[in-house]
Amino acid sequence: MSLPLPPDLDPEAQDILSLLLRLGRESGEGLRSFLEARGSTDEHPDFKGRRELVTDADRESERLLVRGIREAFPEHAILAEEGVETPAGRADREARFCWVLDPLDGTTNFVHGHPHWSVSIGVLRDGRPWIGGIYAPMLGGREGGTFWYGCVEGGAFCNGEPMRVSRTACLREAVVSTGFSYNRNEKGVNNNLGNFGRMLMEVRGIRRCGSAAIDLALCAQGVYDAFWEMYLQPYDVAAGMALVHAAGGWVSDLGSGEDPLFGSEIFVTNGLLQEEMRPLLKGIRGEDPS
Repeated sequence: MSLPLPPDLDPEAQDILSLLLRLGRESGEGLRSFLEARGSTDEHPDFKGRRELVTDADRESERLLVRGIREAFPEHAILAEEGVETPAGRADREARFCWVLDPLDGTTNFVHGHPHWSVSIGVLRDGRPWIGGIYAPMLGGREGGTFWYGCVEGGAFCNGEPMRVSRTACLREAVVSTGFSYNRNEKGVNNNLGNFGRMLMEVRGIRRCGSAAIDLALCAQGVYDAFWEMYLQPYDVAAGMALVHAAGGWVSDLGSGEDPLFGSEIFVTNGLLQEEMRPLLKGIRGEDPS
């Protein structure tokens, strides 16, 4: 399925987004083939921490993305999660453009056969989210999965159709999403349970599906009205932040004052709900750890 580019992009943005769409599709299809060859689950993951998993599929996906970017744009920087061919979790050079890669967001879902996993590719320009693409091969109810993509100046799209954040203006009518960090048992960590409990009593519904990238994409699409989470990394949020901005949304922190791209908190809304939500949410410095 060929996806149209946003109209009126400059040639440089067109080239970057075109490559993103191609590599995202190739990487996602490779991951799906990996699962199909193993009967819909991966029974041999490795552990990066108490709960955080990594598989051979993560590594191969990242290798494909890094090599494709280096071939097309050797002057660009790359920040990738797994460190297969670049330093893990940090940019490999200084550059105006930096590709931020999560080769498999939602690895636990992937390992267990849950369809909410994705390839997340963000591009920073001068250090800020600019272009994003999030591809979920198992979602969408159609051949080819679901691909959310866009550019801050060119708008956001889902499988070629324009998308915008929701217009929900009242918290009691909102469906919001969140997640729980892998480090939730560690001393001094805000495990998000207090936030979850307070928010649950005020909203129409809360969803927790295990892929921050997909959560952000669904906020940009107007499916979710808001999202918050803590202890994420740039590769978890860079693409989604670009999409939310492109779709007219609002992005901030939970009170730490840190940049949500490189800090430990992210709080996203449709631009209408943040004042109602803020009193209910405590960030990494605002909740008494359990």
